[in-house]
Amino acid sequence: MPSKAVSPKTISIQMAFRQCNLPPVQDALILGKQAPVGSEGVVRALQALSPGVYKLIRVEHDVIESILVRESDLRKISENDLVRVMIEHVGPIMDATDALNVQLDIRVTVSVELHEG
Repeated sequence: MPSKAVSPKTISIQMAFRQCNLPPVQDALILGKQAPVGSEGVVRALQALSPGVYKLIRVEHDVIESILVRESDLRKISENDLVRVMIEHVGPIMDATDALNVQLDIRVTVSVELHEG
């Protein structure tokens, strides 16, 4: 009986690693009305990981359900102003199924002159 030649089997694996940041939200998260993850689920998960760090803001918009933002950022800019700016810029490009992670860079600049009296 003739023997069959067995071809060698090669398995190749490629991996890439990077640090996972917890919670997986940077400064804010904008959730569409049909996003795969709902607002309440995200809030519960974030409260378990980082209690009291984020605030859920419900908004009136065609595709956006809510915005989750760091409480500390709301001490630098008013909630109304931040929501207005976010919706103005992301509203036209967002889909109802989106969940957009937002990185904010809020800078407060103060200039003070003191006069000796």
